[in-house]
Amino acid sequence: MNLRHSFLTSLIMIALPTLLSAQPPPRPPVPVKPSLEERSRVQVEIKRLRVAIDSLIDRRLPEDILADAEVYLKAATFFDRLDEFSAKGDVAMVIDQVATGLSRVQSLSAGQWPWTTVSGSVVRGYRSEVDKSVQPYVVEIPSGYDPNKSARLDVVLHGRNAGLNEVRFIKLHEGKPVPGDRPGVTLHVFGRTNNAYRWAGETDVFEAIKAVKRNYKIDDDRVVLRGFSMGGAGAWHIGLHYPALWCSVEAGAGFTDTWKHAKLDPQTIFPWRVKAARIYDSVDYALNAYDVPIIAYGGEIDPQLRASSNMIDAMKGLGVSFKTDGLVTTADGLDFRRVIGKEMGHKVDPASSGLMRAFHDDHAKAGLNRTTKTSRFVTYTLAYNTAAWFSIERMVEHYEPATVDADLGNEVATIGTKNVSVLAVDRQVAQNVILDGQELPLRLAAKGLLPKVYYRRTTTGWQVVEHEDSFAIFEGLDGFKNPAIHGPIDDAFRGPFLIVTPSGDPWNPEVDAWARSTRESFQVDWVKWLRGDARVKRDIDITETDIAENHLILFGDPGSNLFLAKILRGLPIGWTKKSIKLGAEYDASKHVPALIAPNPLNPRRYVVVNSGHTFKPSDFEGTNAMLFPRLGDWAVIQLGGPEPEGKIVTSGYYNERWRLP
Repeated sequence: MNLRHSFLTSLIMIALPTLLSAQPPPRPPVPVKPSLEERSRVQVEIKRLRVAIDSLIDRRLPEDILADAEVYLKAATFFDRLDEFSAKGDVAMVIDQVATGLSRVQSLSAGQWPWTTVSGSVVRGYRSEVDKSVQPYVVEIPSGYDPNKSARLDVVLHGRNAGLNEVRFIKLHEGKPVPGDRPGVTLHVFGRTNNAYRWAGETDVFEAIKAVKRNYKIDDDRVVLRGFSMGGAGAWHIGLHYPALWCSVEAGAGFTDTWKHAKLDPQTIFPWRVKAARIYDSVDYALNAYDVPIIAYGGEIDPQLRASSNMIDAMKGLGVSFKTDGLVTTADGLDFRRVIGKEMGHKVDPASSGLMRAFHDDHAKAGLNRTTKTSRFVTYTLAYNTAAWFSIERMVEHYEPATVDADLGNEVATIGTKNVSVLAVDRQVAQNVILDGQELPLRLAAKGLLPKVYYRRTTTGWQVVEHEDSFAIFEGLDGFKNPAIHGPIDDAFRGPFLIVTPSGDPWNPEVDAWARSTRESFQVDWVKWLRGDARVKRDIDITETDIAENHLILFGDPGSNLFLAKILRGLPIGWTKKSIKLGAEYDASKHVPALIAPNPLNPRRYVVVNSGHTFKPSDFEGTNAMLFPRLGDWAVIQLGGPEPEGKIVTSGYYNERWRLP
């Protein structure tokens, strides 16, 4: 979908604010811009750092160690490039960070990286698989940290800050003291700024965790997830979407749904968009609170208290009962409690903070329970498919609830399912499984080779999938939507992607102009809102490695884009010079398709045709609850009309075999 719009060249906040809410920020004061002389000085210093880092290329330094210096170059470059100066101290702040980068380069030139072994608040970087950009993260290392012992890890998600960028994130944390009695390592996630940890922001959470685990010894059974405000919204969604990863979750304030938070009536929304909102709406995943300990928080007079109230209401709808003692509400039958800060607005009081800290300490001491006896799990997409000892590998229908009710006991796993067509169970949890009333072998099934046993629903009941077919399911080679490839269009931008530009002769000049404008707008948006440069390559230059490693984002038509022409017969669309067939038939001179599908040359990766993210800059600027897909797996767009991006004629989802229903 074309996202043509003006490119805003400055962010809208000054100084380093406290964590803000997920609501749209207040109107900022007029920014203070540097003089031409000051700007020139900044650019000279940035060039010095770039030259210094280039001098390290031949030293074959570890990737993470080089990124620890590069992150300062990336921060300063984007700050200058996007003209994010807004306060008197900004010039000095940027130059100071360039100086830190130069100091690190000097150490690296001597074969040393001392910042990796010090205590305190340490800025580090990693190179993202999504776009090869360097992204920052911060670790807080207490003075009592022992690098030879596995440490607890607290993952902290920040709140919304409309002026947040790499420079301000670094300034907020760098060099701050860390109490020596801190129970382990703390990770502060950048999240590519303010996207509520969705899409590439979600990927950033896990890439940052992986970077910490590469560089510090972390106990996988003692990982705590915490967040407040926008970070609370992120903790709700990441905690409930990935319940098997956390020994405990803390979700403070934030939001847990789209329509109530944005004050919209879903009855007035396109049906494909209503389905798409189910990807991230935490209230739809309330059942997963059975699988992860959660402590929620809200200030007594904070409007965002409704985030946890919505979750409690959703759990009550599932049959969960609650008890309230003063300002603490506790669930019966699952490890969930909600703490209200007495007379608090959008902040945490000391008493509530102490209760939450004790909750995490208790659960970190116990560690992650990997074979929980009772599990209740739901998902609406195979993007989020895993509980403690089982995973949903195929669904009957996406964006409808797929549920698993599972119990362990006496060497038998008893499991009930809905909307599940393939289920995988860890073979070591029991001797046999009773699956929707049908008993089947587990521990010794399918030759005992894979760590999980796969079960497929057939017209006559469930059956064990033998080893060879299990491997095809695991690798996603059976032609079905699967945990790696499932849509919708926006999902391609959670992983490594490469834009493919056309070199041929377009069938239609108007379509060609529309595709070019769509691509250019997406590239501009990616820089500003997701803090990286989208990688671009011509269709005639695409290699086997590109196909193997990336989702390919194709712009143009089969005349202009030669790679698109090469794979067209393998895509779920008919497209000639005269017509487009997507359900109905459309005039190809007046319409353009946008779609996602498995790459016919590599079904483990996507191809996307004529679309970047399907939401707009206004959705980044407003409440980030609106960062949900505006298109499904496919759409037909009519060129022209009142909107520059064209009129959406129709959109929808392919079935589980990537075909029109």
